[in-house]
Amino acid sequence: MINMDKPKLWSKEFIFLLLVSVVNFSAFSMVTPLMPGFSISMGATLSAAGIITGMFSVVALVGRPFSGVIGDKLNKKHALIVSLTLNGFITLLYGFAPSIGLLIVIRAAHGLAFSVSSTVALALGADYIPKERMGEGVGFLGMGHIIGVAIGPNMGIILVERFSYQLSFLVSGSVIMAAGLSVLALQYNIAKTGAVNKGNSLKATLRPKNLIAVELLPNAAFVAIFMLGNGLATSFLVMIGDERGIGGIGLYFAVNAVIVLITRPLMGRMTDRKGVAFAIVPGYLLSAAAMLLIGSGHHLFIMLLAAVLFASGAGSAMPAIQADCLRRLDRTRSTVATGTYMIGLDIGMTVGPMLGGVIADAHGFRATFTSAAVLMLVGFCVYLLYNKLMNFRNGGIANGKNF
Repeated sequence: MINMDKPKLWSKEFIFLLLVSVVNFSAFSMVTPLMPGFSISMGATLSAAGIITGMFSVVALVGRPFSGVIGDKLNKKHALIVSLTLNGFITLLYGFAPSIGLLIVIRAAHGLAFSVSSTVALALGADYIPKERMGEGVGFLGMGHIIGVAIGPNMGIILVERFSYQLSFLVSGSVIMAAGLSVLALQYNIAKTGAVNKGNSLKATLRPKNLIAVELLPNAAFVAIFMLGNGLATSFLVMIGDERGIGGIGLYFAVNAVIVLITRPLMGRMTDRKGVAFAIVPGYLLSAAAMLLIGSGHHLFIMLLAAVLFASGAGSAMPAIQADCLRRLDRTRSTVATGTYMIGLDIGMTVGPMLGGVIADAHGFRATFTSAAVLMLVGFCVYLLYNKLMNFRNGGIANGKNF
């Protein structure tokens, strides 16, 4: 199925999983931007809406290490089918939530199902990427998420404006379930992918190294900072547009996606040659500038400029970090590598909406995004020190090529 002697990237299996990712994330992205408004429509305060939105990532964070076990110890194809189907079914339940309490329960269950499906999907796709082209391959594979973010939020907003929240949840859940069932058509041979992991006893499975890759925690921490900014924009941008009278604010997501689609393939190839520092160092600076623009902008042009900057910065740095995680562990631990990386995503998506909602309640959205910009600059300084330390430990020859 996969000729590992020849670094071929565009296999039919890889293309199939990329298409599944596009469909899945388009449907999934319909829900997240609507959650704060939906929560408030049910009687929640702004702070509570932020907590409800962030609850998803709290549970996903807890479940992420066990997602790695599921993917590396079981058949990734079967795990993806079950988790995506469950994901879609839970999404349908949002529309039937009779109270804030039950909404929180559904949100938590959704986070758990998503932690498995998102981790396994990326790891399954990585099984078809040669290590020599991991940065490029991960960049392309991540386009499913990017295209989904471009399509999904606007679809959700349109359905809510013209019909209802309930119809948006119905469409999203149905499409996710369909994407999960389509994976039945995937031809997956574990032995040919080189992803065989023996020793499936319960004791061996629950060893710490099978739950989390400690050596990759710095990667997770660096990506968490980027994801915090993304979590703030995803959760509160629609509300900022309403508050400031900015029409067409949903175009932010489309512009963000277009820029990432342009930069990801190029940056993937560049980081394969030059190392992750090539993407991370400018990534923090561009992302900080984007946060400042969102915090102070009162015109659509400013918001779209912020989208360009954030997509160019974080959109290039995060897949570079993910590719580094996958390169540093062998294929038998690809899901653990992906899961550890995604712990950073979960932390960012948890802290962003929750803390952002509290700050916005007390001081407004400008203070919220200014604080995020400061955090980006702190991350920039910490990364420079960390990378310098790693170069020193490697005899001064790493040059940012590895963490």
